[in-house]
Amino acid sequence: MNFRDLEYLVAVADLGHFGQAAARCNVSQSALSLQLQKLEAELGVQLIERTSRRVVVSPVGRPLVERARSILQSRQELLDDAAVEVGRMPATITLGLIPTIAPYLLGPILRSMKLAYPGTALRIVEDITQNLVQETARGGLDASIIATDTSDSLIAETALCDDELLLAVARKHPLAKQSSVAPQQIENETMLLLKDGHCLSEQAVGFCTANNVAATAVSVAASIDTLKAMVCAGMGVILIPRLAVDASPRDKCLVFLPLKPAPTRTIRVITRKTSRLGPLLAAALKVAINNRAECGGK
Repeated sequence: MNFRDLEYLVAVADLGHFGQAAARCNVSQSALSLQLQKLEAELGVQLIERTSRRVVVSPVGRPLVERARSILQSRQELLDDAAVEVGRMPATITLGLIPTIAPYLLGPILRSMKLAYPGTALRIVEDITQNLVQETARGGLDASIIATDTSDSLIAETALCDDELLLAVARKHPLAKQSSVAPQQIENETMLLLKDGHCLSEQAVGFCTANNVAATAVSVAASIDTLKAMVCAGMGVILIPRLAVDASPRDKCLVFLPLKPAPTRTIRVITRKTSRLGPLLAAALKVAINNRAECGGK
């Protein structure tokens, strides 16, 4: 038994598919399957149930998968601690970002990290907040950048910046000529939202609730770009992060209006409390963000 065998087991448990697990581990599917069979023979138990349609972890294998995950996390933290001890970053860092942040902050982060730590490669994972928090807590991610707080006792948070939410309306909308908008002015509007699971949707609904605005909230899209296209078509209005507005300020059919009072979201990096790499990585990411004039700066 070796660490690679445990990596194969955890990958299959996570993905439920030999081909995808092999791709994640950068090994052939046949090699991965063979090593798992050897691991099962060594342990004397069936870890994986194989059928023509699916791959699942056996009841006996489930606690062993969690033990393997814990061992791999401890191994990674040992390697990270050794690197931090001599003032280095690990060779590879896995960073998670939510979809409403990744397109807008990824470039500055990559440039800053490459300049500060040229020997470190960043592996990027884009996912919704809930999954990023879970993966960070259990060691699948070294850090994640999200836009909501978390009550997970295993997680440490570092605030990076505040990002204002603006109201996006079509240029032909009656509000388009105003310099700012009061919450009551969007009463009875159709508030278009990202699909469930995206924190931006929760923040938009929370803004309406806090200001007693009876907007009709409709979850319809998987991306901000799709929401913008729907607003252009006159299907409703959206709350959009200033980060996204600054990334494409010349939207010909949209007008972006500040709200009074202005809703904001706090962008933060989360790491595991037990990781010595966490504070160093959080500080490096804070520098990367602060190198911009502001959260929505260029």
